[in-house]
Amino acid sequence: MMATMSDRKRDADATRDRILVAARDVFSRHGFGETGVRDIAKAAEVSPGLVSRYFGSKEGLFEAALESVFDHRALTSVPRDDFGHALLERLIEQDGAGGHPLNMMMLSTSDPGARAITERLVRTRLAAPLAQWFGTDDAQDRAARLLLVTAGLFLYRSVFPLDPLTGTLSPGMRAWLEAQLQAIVTP
Repeated sequence: MMATMSDRKRDADATRDRILVAARDVFSRHGFGETGVRDIAKAAEVSPGLVSRYFGSKEGLFEAALESVFDHRALTSVPRDDFGHALLERLIEQDGAGGHPLNMMMLSTSDPGARAITERLVRTRLAAPLAQWFGTDDAQDRAARLLLVTAGLFLYRSVFPLDPLTGTLSPGMRAWLEAQLQAIVTP
C-alpha cells in the first residue's frame, strides 16, 4: 500500500517533534556550546543530515527548541484571581522535566549567537506578550518582575539549590512565593 501525502506529513511532523524534544533535553543538560548536531541526532534516533534538513543549522535548531517551550500562554492562561497559587503549582510541576527553558537559557550565555537568540525570544515570546496581557501603564515592569521571580525560583531550586527551595516547599516559603507572584498580577 502506498503512503499518502497526509501519512508522509504526519511522519515528518513526528520526526520534527522528536528532534525538538531531543534538542531541548540535550541543550538543557549540556548547553549550546557543548552540544553538537550529532548528539541531538543520536538522542532523536535520526541522521544528522535529517536534523540539518529540518532546522538548517545548530543555531536554527536551538532557536526552534527554545521557541517551542517559550509559550507565554503557560503564564497568561492562569486565572488572575488565583495566579500566585496556580503558577507556583505549574512551576513546581515542571521540576525535573526534560528540556526546561530556563536551563537552556542559562546554558546558552557563553555562546554569542545562542545568547542573542535567547535575548530576542525572551523579549518577543515572553516579555512583550506578558506586558500586553497586563495591559497597564507599568506592564513592562510587571512582566520583568514576573520573569525575575520565576527565573530566580528555578535558579535556586534546580541549578544552584538552596535548601529552603528544594523538594517540598515549607508552608511559609510556599505562601511567600504565592504572595509575591500574586502581587505582580494584582498589586
